[in-house]
Amino acid sequence: MRLPKWPFLVTLRVKLMLTFVGCLMLSTLASTLLEWGYQEIQPNDSDNYDSIRRTVNERLDNLDKKWTALSAIDSDERTAASLVEQAGQGGKLRAYVSDESGRVLFRSSEASESRLSLYELLMSAKQANNRQPGAAYTAVLPAQYRGQAVYLIVSSKLVPQPGNAYETNEVWFKFLLFIALFVLFFYALTWRKMRQIRYINRGLNEIAHGELSVRLATNSRDELGLVAANINSMAEQLARQQEKERRLEKSKMDLITNVSHDLRTPLTSVIGYLNLLMNPAQTDAPERERYLTSAYNKANQLKKLIDDLFEYTRLSGGEAKLERREIDIHHLLEQLVSEFEPIAEQRQIAIECRLPEAPLYVVADAEKLVRALDNLLMNAVKYSVAPGRVTVTLAAYPKRAAIEFENEGRPITKAQEELLFERFYKADESRRGDSLPDGAGLGLAIAHNIAELHGGRLTFRHEQGRFAFRLELLLNE
Repeated sequence: MRLPKWPFLVTLRVKLMLTFVGCLMLSTLASTLLEWGYQEIQPNDSDNYDSIRRTVNERLDNLDKKWTALSAIDSDERTAASLVEQAGQGGKLRAYVSDESGRVLFRSSEASESRLSLYELLMSAKQANNRQPGAAYTAVLPAQYRGQAVYLIVSSKLVPQPGNAYETNEVWFKFLLFIALFVLFFYALTWRKMRQIRYINRGLNEIAHGELSVRLATNSRDELGLVAANINSMAEQLARQQEKERRLEKSKMDLITNVSHDLRTPLTSVIGYLNLLMNPAQTDAPERERYLTSAYNKANQLKKLIDDLFEYTRLSGGEAKLERREIDIHHLLEQLVSEFEPIAEQRQIAIECRLPEAPLYVVADAEKLVRALDNLLMNAVKYSVAPGRVTVTLAAYPKRAAIEFENEGRPITKAQEELLFERFYKADESRRGDSLPDGAGLGLAIAHNIAELHGGRLTFRHEQGRFAFRLELLLNE
C-alpha cells in the first residue's frame, strides 16, 4: 500500500503548541469577560462603603434635627429612645446617645454596648476616609439633652476588608477560574484528536485479534494520519502473508497428494508388468518383450518424476550451485529443436526456428539452461493443437537475450494463467495429447527458478489461445 502524499503536513507538535496558545488566549479572554460581567452586576467594595457612609450621615443629620426639636420641648425618655431606634432602623446601623463620660443613655436595638470610648469613636470618625481594614464607619455630633452635653452617634457594621486577606482571596479565585477555563478549553479543543487516538487504538486491537480486513481512515494530515496509513499497510501485508502461508500449507498437502499419485501410477504399472513376467507359462516371447518395454518406459517415467521433484527441491531451497561457462545459445537451440522434431512430427506439430545468423553468447550453467529450454519446448509441443505450429525465436537486445516459444492451444482462464508457474499445477488434461508422457506439473516451475537463478526472468502472455513463454538471459559482453 502506498502512503498518502499530502501537499503540506502540520505536525502534531505544532498542533499541540497552537492548541496550548489558543487555550491560554481563550481562558484569559473568558476570565476577563466574566470578571467584567460580575463587576457590572455586583458593586465593588468602594461603592458599598460610600453608600454606607452616605446612609450614616443622612441618619445622623435626621437624628440631629429631630433631637434638637425634642430638646426644645423637653420631651420624655420614651420619645428620645424612639428617635434613636429610628436612626438605627434596618439592622445595618447602630445609633447611640451618650454623655461626656461615654455612658450610653439611649441605643438602638442592634447596639449592645452600655459604655463607649468617645476618644476611639472620634478618632474613627476622623479617619473614616482612610477606610482602615476592618473598621466601621462612625459619625458623631454634639447635642443637648435636658441641659447637659451629649453626643449623637451613628455607626455602620464592619465593612469587607480591602486589605491583604481580601486581595489574596480574590487573586486565588481568579487563578482557579483561569485554570478551570483552561482545562475546559483544552478538553474541548483536543477532543477530536483524542477520539482519533481511541479510533486508532480500537483498530489496532481488532487487527491484533485477527481482523485483518480492518482499514483506518487517513484523512488527518499529521503524524496520526501517517500512523493510520502505516497500520493499513501493515494490515495488508499481514493479510498477504497470511494468505501466502495458507497457500503454502495447502501446497504442502497438495505436494503429498500429487507426489503420491504421480509416483503411484507408473509404479503400479511396473509392478503389474513384472507380475505378468513372473508367470512365463501364460505369456509368449513377443508379449514378454512388450511387457518389458512398457515396464522400462514406466520406470523411466517414474525416474523422471523423481528427478523433477529433486531438481525443484534443490532450486527452490537455494541449494543449487551454478557452474557457469560461456554458451552459444544459438547453437544450443538448434540442437534442442532437432532432438524434438521426431516427437513433434508424431503430434503433427511443425517447429519453426527464427534464429539470428551470428552466434549469441551467454554465461550460464549449461545443464540447467538445457533443462529449462527443454521444459519450455516440451510444454509448447504438448499443449499445441494438432496439426499446429511451434515457433522458437531468439533475439538480442542491449545487455540481454530473449528466447520465446509460441504455440496455439486451447484458451485458459485468468485464474489458470496465475497458476501456471505454481508447482504441481497442471492445466486441463484434455489440452495435451495422450501420446506424450504425463508430468508432475513441475516443468514450468523449474524453468522459472532456473531463470531467476541466472539473474534473468521467465514471463508468459496469452491471448485467445495464443501462448508465448519468454525467457530472458544476460548477454556475455
